[in-house]
Amino acid sequence: MGKDRRKRRRAKKPQPTGLPSMQETTAEEAELGNPSSTSTTGNSTFQGQSIAVLEKLQSGSDEERECACTTLATLVQDASAMETLLDHNIVKSLAPLLMDKRPSIREAAAGALRNLSASSNQDVCMRMVEDDVFTPLATLLQQFSSAIPQPSQEMSGDAVKKDPALNTLLQALHLLWNLCENASTAVSLFNQYHLMKLLLDTLQMFGVCLELSLTAAHCLQTVTEDNVELAKELCKPHLLPILEGALMCPGERMQHLLLRNLIAGCMYNIKESLPAAGQGQTMQVIAKIISQTLEIDAANRMATLLPQIQTNGTTLSKVVAKELHEMESLVSAQQVALEVTSNMCCPEDDEEWEDLDSSSSSSDDLDDGGEVMQEDSLMMPLCLSAEIQSSLTNQQLPNKVLLKIGLPEKDFMQNLEACKETKTVFKGLLRVQSRALMCLQNLIAAVELDSLGGPEALSLVLQKLLDLIQLVPSEDESVEALTSALRSTLHKMAENKFTPEILTDSHLSAIASLCQSSSNDAIRVNFVGTLGSVGSLLAFNEETQQLLMAVGTQLLEVATKDNSLWVTAEALDAIFDVFGDGDVADIVAANIGLVAKLRTLVPQLKARFRQGKSALGEHLPVVISARSNLARFIKYKEAQQCK
Repeated sequence: MGKDRRKRRRAKKPQPTGLPSMQETTAEEAELGNPSSTSTTGNSTFQGQSIAVLEKLQSGSDEERECACTTLATLVQDASAMETLLDHNIVKSLAPLLMDKRPSIREAAAGALRNLSASSNQDVCMRMVEDDVFTPLATLLQQFSSAIPQPSQEMSGDAVKKDPALNTLLQALHLLWNLCENASTAVSLFNQYHLMKLLLDTLQMFGVCLELSLTAAHCLQTVTEDNVELAKELCKPHLLPILEGALMCPGERMQHLLLRNLIAGCMYNIKESLPAAGQGQTMQVIAKIISQTLEIDAANRMATLLPQIQTNGTTLSKVVAKELHEMESLVSAQQVALEVTSNMCCPEDDEEWEDLDSSSSSSDDLDDGGEVMQEDSLMMPLCLSAEIQSSLTNQQLPNKVLLKIGLPEKDFMQNLEACKETKTVFKGLLRVQSRALMCLQNLIAAVELDSLGGPEALSLVLQKLLDLIQLVPSEDESVEALTSALRSTLHKMAENKFTPEILTDSHLSAIASLCQSSSNDAIRVNFVGTLGSVGSLLAFNEETQQLLMAVGTQLLEVATKDNSLWVTAEALDAIFDVFGDGDVADIVAANIGLVAKLRTLVPQLKARFRQGKSALGEHLPVVISARSNLARFIKYKEAQQCK
């Protein structure tokens, strides 16, 4: 099977302005049956206004330039206006103002550019880098590096935003973070401009300016991923203690907890460059921080706070507002903790798939005598180091992750969603659940069965996952997370020859209903992987013949009707595994007409492969393998029938 390496998940960034974006507002209006009236006429107005504002960036008047920057900070959050602004080179007009002689203009320009990078997609950030936003940004940050403003006393986030110099630095750091997360070129430029020192200096300000330290930590976690050059630099004796100090920073607030988790992520990213003697201890510290974070019951805390928010309405007291901010930081910390744990269970492979050129004749003209690729690498046992294995199990992280896969009561979640002030927490709890499910998938694949608690514990996990089928939110992210965890759990059972007795026909139907209507290929691949694991356990058991027939029928349905070549190939691989051998498998194969239906698929698959192979990308090896094995499988099963 082909390699399918998942992208690492990261925490969702807060809105730069602290208010809902225009896209979010429009979406909420549509949900309420009151769509925005700006759809057609409004778009034209925005476009005309956008061009006029861009022209004012070149004004000789300081006030006009500042006003233009402030206006753009709002305009870039509208999709149609942003399109116009990009077409008219907003970055080339706005970025030079990061070096304007007037501090307030630098502050406004940094805020507008941050909003542009935050409210857009990856392509926009890449375009911003191509339009050379990085040169003035790096110059501005280097100026701060030589003299970061030092507050005389601890400053809240609101106080930072009221200080022009500190707010300019805050906006610039957020811009840097967004660019580096979405454009690999930006990370290279980060290294080239030696911006690490500024981040470390800012990180150390957690005692007086936690808002800035958190932003620096977010940025550090991003730029340290797969950055060997930076990792080696950070592990030098005079710099590593700075990270260690932030990792162990004192403070009981949830913002301090979030900071510790972010730095735990940084330390894990650079683990290969850490001094060998201290790697084991560092992994234990990381696991302990994660464990302490996941132990906190965020839903219970929020249940205590929610009545106070509902009573006060939109006018929250300072105490309640502070507690709400604490809750937002807590769910962010738990999300980061789960992401770091998930990454700990996904060691990088040194081997990469060889590039298969789509023009190569060998990819289209494979004969039937080649070697068969049979292993599903996504589900292959992972080799974790002893340090990571012990840190995961010593802190009982599998159990603590399992506790996070559920959501609070439906009424409670509905109340959170309905209250404007608590929507951030509501969305945060949903993300914690999806991250927990993805983390659970990786934990189950990486940790030995005994360390997970044995077959009984795995049955408990499966039951919890099956219970979630009717409860999981319908968003692709949540469904993919759940189906990934189901797939991993059932594969572990199959790997250990442990039949899931609690699994029934109705469960399979419910999973099929959840997955097959999805337009997300990864969700449907998880479905066929789940069926494959179940089927491989049933293939030799006469008592489960009826359930195996349901599995085979579902796999054939996907293999012959799914529009995705990747999903089709995965379904075929599952069929090969399930119906390759076994008396019960042979009986079921005959009952569902397996071989005849697969034979009709051969010419269709060849034609689809010729047309679509250039778009397969990383899935090309999977499809080549399935296409090659299909002919062999049919010949093998026909030969069996002739005996």
